[in-house]
Amino acid sequence: MTTRTPLRIGSRASALALVQARILHDTLAGLGVASEIVTITTDGDIRAADTAWGEGAFVTAIEGALVGRRIDIAIHSAKDVPTDTDPRLAIAAYLPREEPRDALVLAARSRSAGTGTDAGTGAGLDRLAVGARVGTDSPRRSAFLLARRPDLRVHPIHGNVDTRLRRLDEGETDALVLAAAGLNRLGLPDRIDALLDSAIVPPAPGQGALAVQVRTDDAPVRDLVARLDDRPTRLAVELERAILAESGGGCRAPLGASATIDGAFLTVTAGYARAGGDLVVTAVRRVPVASGRSSAASVVNELAGQATIAARAEGAPPILVTRAIDRSAATSLALVDRRLAPWLVPCIAIEPAPSDELDVELRGLEAGDTTEWVVLTSVNAVDALREAADRLGVDLVATGAAGVRWAAIGRGTSNALRDVGIEVDFRPRHASGAALGATLPVEPGTRILVPRGDLADDILPASLRTRGAVVRSIVTYRTVEAPAGSIPLLEAALAAMPAAVVATSGSTIRGLATLAEQIGANELVRTIPVIPIGPATAAESIRLGFTVVGEPATQDPAGIADAVATAVLAGVAA
Repeated sequence: MTTRTPLRIGSRASALALVQARILHDTLAGLGVASEIVTITTDGDIRAADTAWGEGAFVTAIEGALVGRRIDIAIHSAKDVPTDTDPRLAIAAYLPREEPRDALVLAARSRSAGTGTDAGTGAGLDRLAVGARVGTDSPRRSAFLLARRPDLRVHPIHGNVDTRLRRLDEGETDALVLAAAGLNRLGLPDRIDALLDSAIVPPAPGQGALAVQVRTDDAPVRDLVARLDDRPTRLAVELERAILAESGGGCRAPLGASATIDGAFLTVTAGYARAGGDLVVTAVRRVPVASGRSSAASVVNELAGQATIAARAEGAPPILVTRAIDRSAATSLALVDRRLAPWLVPCIAIEPAPSDELDVELRGLEAGDTTEWVVLTSVNAVDALREAADRLGVDLVATGAAGVRWAAIGRGTSNALRDVGIEVDFRPRHASGAALGATLPVEPGTRILVPRGDLADDILPASLRTRGAVVRSIVTYRTVEAPAGSIPLLEAALAAMPAAVVATSGSTIRGLATLAEQIGANELVRTIPVIPIGPATAAESIRLGFTVVGEPATQDPAGIADAVATAVLAGVAA
């Protein structure tokens, strides 16, 4: 297969997007590669005036053109690319980053000469008049601005950069907050009144960086574009995006992160702000480059811990969450965002289940002589496989060179694999064992390894076997219900009188029932309404005598938190 020329670069048609596309065009020309720009209309371009854009609004249509082979390369602002990426696509390069911070912009008639040098301080914001109007369509910017200046009147103002600047100069608002990178690329650095300190308004993850996306199956183009990759930018942006993914948020989440590289270390500043700016927490870490992405979970755990403490201090309704503490950060932040206070009580514990059978399979992965697909159905399975591989000295990342392909059941499992350094080759449209078993691209005789927990059902292996695959299903971890270490956590949570329980699986609600029995709190626990994560958990909760009051519309942190908030408000109203 040869590289098609000229390469077709997919881009939005806005002035800024075309500037960014021309940067890629010129960079490719420097390698002697011809290219042409193909403009694509996205949902974000055709939204009604003064309506907010949603997740992937500026990206999805372009990705569709790339998958459909109408273009060969896509260029995006990295901050707009959802962390829940299509396995058929990959970011092959990040171009050298522009200024990542946000900029305060005043009307042309209001600016003072030289004020654009206020970088790194809050002086620009502090000079705004009491009650000044500030236009932005970003929940993140709104929350952090109000945290610094509660008196400001932050209001939505949409449109491309030139449209917003015109509306500012016509008096619709007193100031704007825009990405400095966009203004610089458009040749408008003189419009910047002040750069906002990342400690005051943390930038959107990936802000200022350009992501070049290709099809994973287009090896010539992928290899070509990889030559453009700027390593410092990639290291910083991947850590920032990993933090966003761990938080459970999207590109409109009230969370910011900014990472910089200094030799062998990355320093990252991350912050979460609740809408209205009345609760703000930050975390600063300096980590080795080698552990950059893998440190994202600890950063988000720190943010969630601080936010939880603050929510409890406010007297927010307490919510008992049965999930493991190191798996609860995203759910905790979503609850705090809805003015609820999480109380984490892990009702199950996960233990690795090493076996000779697993060891044989892992050693065979490196050689590529035993397995063609490894199919993971949970984050716990990823962790167990990684721990076993580390024990044996097996490099899981290197298995791709041996022809092994990797599949993940859903977003969380996919992100866990990426944190290990493994690119996911397949993920079903719907996160279920049935969907994965029915759609994984296999043929009769395909050899598949399915690492699993001891409580997992046989739907996935059975479906794959029905299609003629040779499946090795191996228990790699065991679930222990009602761990003794959770007893004091349950006692503390019950003393706070929880308004609801979040049950994340049948095993966690069984674990809660057992823990309650051990401390003589059976009757008390069963008076607390339960929000189960899905129908199976709901059925198990009812069987055990709990009252189920709702079910999330989506099984993600936002869906769970919305269901809890609805149930708690209904209880208050009653």
